[in-house]
Amino acid sequence: MSLLSALVPLLRVYCIGLLVILHQLRRRLRPRSPPAPVFPTQNGKVAIVTGGAKGIGYQTVKHLARLGMHVIIAGNSESEGQAAVRKIQEETLTGKVGFSLLPQEEALTSVKDCWGGWPWLQHQSRVQKHTPMEFLYCDLASMKSIRQFVQRFRAKSCPLHVLVNNAGVMLVPERKTEDGFEEHFGLNYLGHFLLTNLLLDTLKQSGTHSHNARIITVSSATHYVAKLHLSDLQSRCSYSPHGAYAQSKLALVLFTYQLQHLLTADGSHVTANVVDPGVVNTELYKHVFWVVKVVKWMTAWLFFKTPEEGASTTIYAAASPEMEGVGGCYLYNEERTKSADVAYDEELQRRLWTESCKMVGISDESSRIP
Repeated sequence: MSLLSALVPLLRVYCIGLLVILHQLRRRLRPRSPPAPVFPTQNGKVAIVTGGAKGIGYQTVKHLARLGMHVIIAGNSESEGQAAVRKIQEETLTGKVGFSLLPQEEALTSVKDCWGGWPWLQHQSRVQKHTPMEFLYCDLASMKSIRQFVQRFRAKSCPLHVLVNNAGVMLVPERKTEDGFEEHFGLNYLGHFLLTNLLLDTLKQSGTHSHNARIITVSSATHYVAKLHLSDLQSRCSYSPHGAYAQSKLALVLFTYQLQHLLTADGSHVTANVVDPGVVNTELYKHVFWVVKVVKWMTAWLFFKTPEEGASTTIYAAASPEMEGVGGCYLYNEERTKSADVAYDEELQRRLWTESCKMVGISDESSRIP
């Protein structure tokens, strides 16, 4: 691998990161910040959030649960997942969560009445009295684990109104998933691609004309500087952690746009949108250079978003009435914005979708739709 082939993706990623940081700083220094949005209660709805035990995912779970949703954390650490459940329960009881909504018992009753009192909800009302949430194991780096997660979820016989594809890794050294995929592409993209497709039937059955089910996928600004190598999606020819990470985030945008096209053509009451959280102070930076770690440690309080700020656009996409029936959007700071030009290439969207179906071993439904 040449020095240039490693240096170019690195410079592109850090340049786009710097631009986002400067934009965040200007926004933070505005004389008046816009008021925090107020969302309606979501009682009776069920959500799945991948990577919901920490960072942006944790904040997403916390606020969706406080809005009245029954939230399922999908993660690859049982201890972290259960700890997150307990912590959110405690914060809810002590009033530390930012949204003021219905008491938990009333929320559970509303869900139960709306959906006929499923056995799983009766069990939840006994086991988790104060916060409508739970943890289910799902390793997105394993196709087998994803399929097992979907089986366990389906066994609950409950609907699914919101799917948040949030989990991810960043700038990891070259390594492969259990199925032999490059880790960024395999976990960040293919894992969510398979999970979404396996849950689509449930999402379609749960959505209605007035209340669409929603799929929210977390990408990043790095997709603006990414290149999708269809002939080498696994980065075998020349591996760059920066290039591989950016490519996985571009793939998520392409996937979302193609998914919305298929949902619209099918007449489904499901929408798919992609969100950009910005540059957020989370644990994802463990693989960056030590110099960057030092700079981040010294300046994150000013330049980086907090995890709660980073989750705001995801929560907006999941709960805002403004997003009802709206799909195929790239959202940043709770606003629709333009993604990279290449992301709108419909032929590239179709080709990536077809290749992804082959990789994860599912049928390509897009071939039946013009």
